[in-house]
This record gives sequence, structure tokens and C-alpha cells, in this order.
Amino acid sequence: MRGLFVAISKSKRRAAYFWAILLAIPVLFFIWLMRPEEGFIRWLYPAFILMCAGWAWRLYRGVNLGAIERETIATVTLFFTIKLAYYLFWGNLEHNWVEIESTYWVMAFVMVLLYIVFDARTGLVYSLALAVVTLILGLLRLGGEVAQGLYRAEFLAFIRSEMRLFAMAGLLYALAIVKDQLALANRQVEEMHALARTDPLTGLPNRLALSELLEEASQHMHGLYLVLLDIDRFKQINDRFGHAAGDEVLREVARRLCLSMRREDVLGRWGGEEFMILMRGEGQQDVLAAVERLREDIAFWPFKQVGPVSASFGVAEGHIGDSIHALVERADRALYEAKRLGRNRVELSPA
Repeated sequence: MRGLFVAISKSKRRAAYFWAILLAIPVLFFIWLMRPEEGFIRWLYPAFILMCAGWAWRLYRGVNLGAIERETIATVTLFFTIKLAYYLFWGNLEHNWVEIESTYWVMAFVMVLLYIVFDARTGLVYSLALAVVTLILGLLRLGGEVAQGLYRAEFLAFIRSEMRLFAMAGLLYALAIVKDQLALANRQVEEMHALARTDPLTGLPNRLALSELLEEASQHMHGLYLVLLDIDRFKQINDRFGHAAGDEVLREVARRLCLSMRREDVLGRWGGEEFMILMRGEGQQDVLAAVERLREDIAFWPFKQVGPVSASFGVAEGHIGDSIHALVERADRALYEAKRLGRNRVELSPA
């Protein structure tokens, strides 16, 4: 799991990186134009600008985001570590301190990227490693000078910058852990919510979920059709072949219905051997033809162990002003009529 920013989608990260790089390119180019006398800027900034342009192009073309993220972090880290070392060891330290301070802020930004790209533990390891490298560079440059009473102000500024880096590494790690825990708790709640609304035998929405879907669908009754279907003589299947075979029949019926249904239809297990389908249609004939195909898909092929199995279907059309209870009741009466007329048939409830 990602650390601090697990909720940020790839598309949003890609867009953010793309526009950030496009903004960085003219800024880097402007610095290069204004300060050509500095060796580091004169020679390395053009190369860095070209790499930024390459990243922007690859982001635009949709190249694998993870590879670009890792490559960008590695390159930016190396580039600004070299920059820090250059300004620490080359030229006048007091004159260079503005560049050194700005480099520390870039390092802090790199730490944020580490927690975006990697999990919390990996982000902490890399962040601490980055802070240790900058600490070593600073101590190598300033340790001996401070012992001689030189660059005390710069040394204090260096210590403050290092403290910010270590504190930021710890803070980002703490936030990432909290984020992970909240994400885990949220996922567990979602899983419990899904389990409470899923039939464990067939994996279909259960009665609770169907009731909620019915409540939602009832806001637009026009064109809504409710189908109740019941496996014919299911008690005899259980009595003759056992409940394990009966459960397998329920699973197979659910599978066949799922394969045969239209994409926009919703199937669930209403209870026992009874299933419910919510359908949308502009005309009764189209809906009845779709339901008839479902009936045939159940009855046409024998089931393992038990042989032929059929189901009876009751269909009710929703009308403006209908209640959910009235709609279910009409579908149930149509189902009863299909049973009474010989089973293995589809009956439409009168309006």
C-alpha cells in the first residue's frame, strides 16, 4: 500500500507531474540565462532541462507512471545532491548559502515524492538516507571550519536545515502510518458493508441490497420492471439429492442468469430458491423476450447430478405512483400464476 498519498489516483498524479514539470522548465531556463557565470548552472542546468522535457513528453504519451516516478526521484536526488556538494565545497561559502538553502527545500520536496511513490517504510528509509547524506556533506565542509571559529552562522543555518529534514522525514512517516490505518479501517468498513449485502452462497446481492436498490429505482418507476423467479420443485431436489446438490443448483442458476442477462439488469437472491431481477425497458415485449431467454437458459441444459431444472418467472411493470410493496406484490402474484399454470413459464402481472 502507498504511504501518505494512497488516495491520489494515477491520472491525477500524472496530470500534477506534467504541469509541475512544464512550469519548472521555463524557471530553470531563466536561471540558466541569468547566471551563466556559475559552472554548475552553466553546464548541468541544460542537461536537467532536457531531462525535464523528456519526462513531460513521456507523461503526455502515457508511459508507465511508476517508472517515470522512480526515475525522476533518482535523477532529482542525484542532481541536487551534486548541487549541494558543489556549493558547499566550491567557491565562497557565504556567497553560496542562498543556493544551499534552496537545495535543502528541494530535498524536502523529494521526501514528499518518496512517500507518494513508495510505501511508508520504504519512504522513511530513503528519506533518512537522504538526510544522512546531506548531513555528512555539511559536516565534512563545516566541521573543521567551525572548530576554528569560522562560519558559525552558516553552521547554525546548516543545523536548522538538517533538523527540518529529519523532522520532515519523521512527520511524513507518522502521517503515512495514520493514513494507512485510516485506509485499512475504511476498507474493512467497506468489506463489512459489502458482506452484509452479499449472498454468501451465490455472491449475488442479497435481500437487503435488493431492497436498497429497489428504493433507489423507485424514484423513476417509468420503464422499471421487477422480475421474481423461483426454481421449480426445489424442495424435491433437496430431498432427493441432498442440500449440497441443492446449493450447487442455486449457484448454477445464478451463474447462468448472470451470463444471459443484459448489462444494465441487476440480479440478486431474494431468499431461498427465489431470485429477483431489476430491469429497465421501453416496452413490455422487449422485456418479456429478455426474460424468456433467461428461462430457456435455465431449462435447456441439464444440471450436474440433478438433471433438468426449470424456473417460473413473474414480471411486474412499474407505474408512476407505485409503491415498492405494490410492485413486489404484483410480481409475486404473477410468479404464483406461472406456478399455477404449470411452471417453467413467464407471466406478466396485469397493470
